[in-house]
Amino acid sequence: MKSRHLISATFINLLLLLFISACGSRQPARDTEALEAPTVPPPEVVSFAAQPTNTPAPIAPTNTPLPAPIPITPTPTDAPTASPPPEPTPTPDTARAENENPLTGLRVDPIVFQRRPLHIRIGNDPAARPQINLSQADVVYEEIVEWWITRLTAVYYAKSPEMVAPIRSARLINTQLTRQYNAALINSGGSDPVRWQLSQLPIVNLDEYFHPDPFFYREGEGWQRRLAVNLVETHAYMEKEEMQSAVELRGFAFDDTPPAGDIAETIYIDYPAKTAKVLWRFNTESKAYERYVAGEAFLEGANDQIIAVPNVIIYFAEHYETDIVEDSTGATSVGINVNGEGEAWIFRDGVLVKGRWRSDGSQTPEFINQDGKPVPLRAGSSWIQVVPTEYKILVNEIPAGE
Repeated sequence: MKSRHLISATFINLLLLLFISACGSRQPARDTEALEAPTVPPPEVVSFAAQPTNTPAPIAPTNTPLPAPIPITPTPTDAPTASPPPEPTPTPDTARAENENPLTGLRVDPIVFQRRPLHIRIGNDPAARPQINLSQADVVYEEIVEWWITRLTAVYYAKSPEMVAPIRSARLINTQLTRQYNAALINSGGSDPVRWQLSQLPIVNLDEYFHPDPFFYREGEGWQRRLAVNLVETHAYMEKEEMQSAVELRGFAFDDTPPAGDIAETIYIDYPAKTAKVLWRFNTESKAYERYVAGEAFLEGANDQIIAVPNVIIYFAEHYETDIVEDSTGATSVGINVNGEGEAWIFRDGVLVKGRWRSDGSQTPEFINQDGKPVPLRAGSSWIQVVPTEYKILVNEIPAGE
């Protein structure tokens, strides 16, 4: 009996040992599962987190259409556009008469000096002629644009006609000209790259799309002639919008004494387009050069009188191709550098004086002789013909048919 109890106790103890051993062997298994479970996701987390660093960041621009900057990057003018504006060059002391307009040498109402010059883009293709009140401008620049026609930038400072037309779009040249005069640019749009470059400059730009107030449409005119601007309202609008300001203008030197030079009775500029070829004829009575284009008198639309100016300046400047598309046919913009220094031919009083032009971009160009002294203009308005360097200008020679 006693031995039976001993066997039973031994058997029970053996079962207890087996049970304890089995429990002890499962505990490490649970610990292993608990440790391995978190180790599965880390590789996924690492590889997923690495994707943003390997994937280029500019995803947002593909969702935001920004077509304008695309063609700007390769154009030669981007670098100077993005750079800070140059410090204004101190204007040398100039002996001017009281209230003398620095752009014409004529006396003006002193109120003129309290406002900016206006640079107005004006069409010059045949459908745009005759222009309205172009003869009221102090200075007119003419430059080559796409399709080899020409377009105008008219500078209005002394006078403010209530209608100037037709207003057209801006071009690359205006990124430089506007700053030379500390002017307000008046235009109707432009290609996206040109508008973008203008927006990056410290200038006043009254683009008709954004500032419609001073502009109006002329009834009965086609799309190339209908848009006009009122300069009286333009100055009032600028005053209201705090865009108006007196500016420092170096201007030009003036002296009505006829200079020594070669006789120049006619000037012929063979612009590429047949409809843009320019002829100036000197009128000995008025002491002004009269303008003809494509063999016809170039008339002022406000009075049908031939446009005539006392000063014609040939401004030889670097021209270069760009990839800026200007119209629906794919025609590209012509780049022109009017800053720096280059050759200039100054025609006045029926004679030619050869010299140079120079501008650091912060002031109006100087016209100087070979000794670096100013070449004076005759008091009155000036027409500046911008042409490529090495361009052939005919003096006292008129091609047949002109």
